[in-house]
Amino acid sequence: MYGALIPPIYQTSTFYFDSTDDAVEACADYAENFAYSRITNPSQDYLEQKLAALEHGKGAVAYASGMGAVSGALFALLKSGDHAIFTKAKYSGTEDITTDWLPRFGISYDTFNAADLSQIEPLIKPNTKLIYIETPANPTMVLVDIQGVVDIAKKHGLKVFVDNTFASPYNTNPLDFGADVVIHSLTKYIGGHGDLLGGAVISNDTEFLRQCRLGTLMHFGSVIAPFTAFLASRGLKTLGVRMRQYNANALKIARWLENNPKIETVRYPMLESNPQYEIAKRQMRGGSGMISFDVAGGLEAGKKFINSLKLCTLAVSLGDTETLVEQAAAMTHTMIPKETREAAGITDGMIRMSVGLEDPDDIIADLKQALGD
Repeated sequence: MYGALIPPIYQTSTFYFDSTDDAVEACADYAENFAYSRITNPSQDYLEQKLAALEHGKGAVAYASGMGAVSGALFALLKSGDHAIFTKAKYSGTEDITTDWLPRFGISYDTFNAADLSQIEPLIKPNTKLIYIETPANPTMVLVDIQGVVDIAKKHGLKVFVDNTFASPYNTNPLDFGADVVIHSLTKYIGGHGDLLGGAVISNDTEFLRQCRLGTLMHFGSVIAPFTAFLASRGLKTLGVRMRQYNANALKIARWLENNPKIETVRYPMLESNPQYEIAKRQMRGGSGMISFDVAGGLEAGKKFINSLKLCTLAVSLGDTETLVEQAAAMTHTMIPKETREAAGITDGMIRMSVGLEDPDDIIADLKQALGD
């Protein structure tokens, strides 16, 4: 209205009306009108439009956190008596939803090895409704062939949800491969600066999105704040610039790691040595900024290595401008039983690295001195 280049923050919980007729019209469809910010807000709407465009979807629903989006999407689709299929390797919060909360509501599940799609069809039951995947998986970096999963799902009338947080919409657009729903933790690459919590669900299925907004968002209350939506929208403006640098930095560092004799295993999509390299080239524009690797000597050697880092920061989360490292089994995935972690390929000594925007040579120099080279 005033020609502001930057959209204003609509820091309001409610909206007034000029007449009762206007109020009745607005409240007749909460999903399409601004009446109360637990459902819709102009700052949220602005972010959702941008996210939908980035993921080539018809719409989006923003939540207060990535786990708000994960649980919001799952419970918008699934009901008691349903069955779902998940990849074994996945974020620990999603693992908790899968193993603990879904069974509480009478929803059963099975899991498959992300690299072996032949395991999926034997798991499909008459009540199966969903195949849920992460690619790359957190923290193993295992890729899932999105098109391959979609082909199986469509044959059996199933929905496909893809957690695209690690790749970001800059590197992968799952809806283009036929996926039904894309989920993001906005906290990570989209927010980009470690100063917000947020999540989003994007889809071409407008009825499903209404179920998310008028169901899990409205009634579970995982509502993104207007200022948070503003910050996430700001992060989107530099997403492409940041992801290009993350892609370049991580590839250079991954190549250095795989040539270091003190590193046992390096997992990064765009390494030519990656057994899933062809899948990476087919569905990713870049490998993103996430690397996982094992230091020779296992858990204790990994701890010593991390404690010796000076530039890189020991912290959970990812997608920040600073390089962050962690031991997944002892930090983000510590609540998952050891046997479940190992079945998903998460070793005790695995180090997850979120490559930052520092000069890659400086990051490599820090890794080198921490290894004692």
